Amino acid sequence: MRINEIFCSIQGEASFAGQPCVFVRLSGCNLRCRWCDTTYAYDESCDMSIDDVISKVSSFDCDLVEITGGEPMCQHDDVCDLMNRLIERHYTVLLETNGSLPLDDVPLAVHRIIDLKPPKSGTIHNEEIWRGYAGQWRSTDEIKCVVADRADFDWCIGKLHQYSAFHQVIIHFSPVWGEQDPANLASWICESHLPIRLNLQLQKIIWDPNARGV
Repeated sequence: MRINEIFCSIQGEASFAGQPCVFVRLSGCNLRCRWCDTTYAYDESCDMSIDDVISKVSSFDCDLVEITGGEPMCQHDDVCDLMNRLIERHYTVLLETNGSLPLDDVPLAVHRIIDLKPPKSGTIHNEEIWRGYAGQWRSTDEIKCVVADRADFDWCIGKLHQYSAFHQVIIHFSPVWGEQDPANLASWICESHLPIRLNLQLQKIIWDPNARGV
């Protein structure tokens, strides 16, 4: 596997925020989001076997593991094997994915945290993939929307209705760090009267926003 880094820190986002977590960051990504904060994971990597990855994860003595990137599903077969083997060892496994690739083979026990990319992200939204998600939401799925402005917010609301996501999965909205005031986003969420959670990146509040491995 092409691994960028493995470290233990506090989970900064989504429903597991605040808990100690081991992060397995895979290298490589098929998208180039405008506000990506892990561009170093596009190319920086070292080759590790799945056994070596599991050994490193176990050294932290933490039972929550997030597979992230880059985009983990670019290494589809290996990452699915890794997730299955972690589950067999009774880890709680999270998958952070950009939502542009099929997720059918992700083990059922994995918590899929799927990014919905609005226009200001600068990426192309994969309509076909998301229509496929719509009829197959899992009870443990979460959707994360990072928005730069009100137009992004409204676009995401429309898509979430289209994909029947409300009341099916946990939905998080995050402001683009340093660009969108969280207070504005909080107001839009309250005004929407929809089941949306405000999601802030705790790791950037606790540590230097540009720090790695935290």
